[in-house]
Amino acid sequence: ELNETLDEKRKPVREEHQRLALRHDLKLAALKLAVLIPLLLVAVVLFLKKRDSAYVSLLYAFGIAVVLWVGLVMHEHFPSPVFKYVLIVTALAIVVRVLIALLRMVASPGKDWLLKQYREAYEAFLCPICNYPIRRGPLKYMFWTRRSIKKRSHPPTAASETDELYTCPMCATRLYEECDQCHAVRHSLLPACSKCGVEKSGP
Repeated sequence: ELNETLDEKRKPVREEHQRLALRHDLKLAALKLAVLIPLLLVAVVLFLKKRDSAYVSLLYAFGIAVVLWVGLVMHEHFPSPVFKYVLIVTALAIVVRVLIALLRMVASPGKDWLLKQYREAYEAFLCPICNYPIRRGPLKYMFWTRRSIKKRSHPPTAASETDELYTCPMCATRLYEECDQCHAVRHSLLPACSKCGVEKSGP
């Protein structure tokens, strides 16, 4: 009976202690997050503005470190169920954000991204639209893929060196056309003529 009485007396004390401990943890977590969240926002802003710079790897490392730190703070100070739900919601938000970004990129790709794809395709002598081999000049009777072209010890003569117009027979995209300025044959999908350097005026 004495033990039961003591347990009854201790119960409200334990509950009060747990309540105060949880309150303290939440306050401590709030203080830490008040420092980390601005750092996370700074990392996002820097990444959006400097993602094409030479320091992008440092920005990645900084952002990942801050995200991990935020996760550790939440795991340490928040109750397990709360942390679990926050983690799930955060993961879903990230997945949705990535999917939206991918859909936007596919629906309306940026100019820089398109030019990069076009340049890499021209370098591999493949149509930038459908990846069909660009068979013109010395390459007319050859076959290659994006992988096999890199394995050649002596790459074939560049298609741009043979001055002839060319349209992809697979997707009907004009790949080489006459330059309006110097009348040499130029890449249709790249912005400037390789002979005179004049940029293309229209689509």
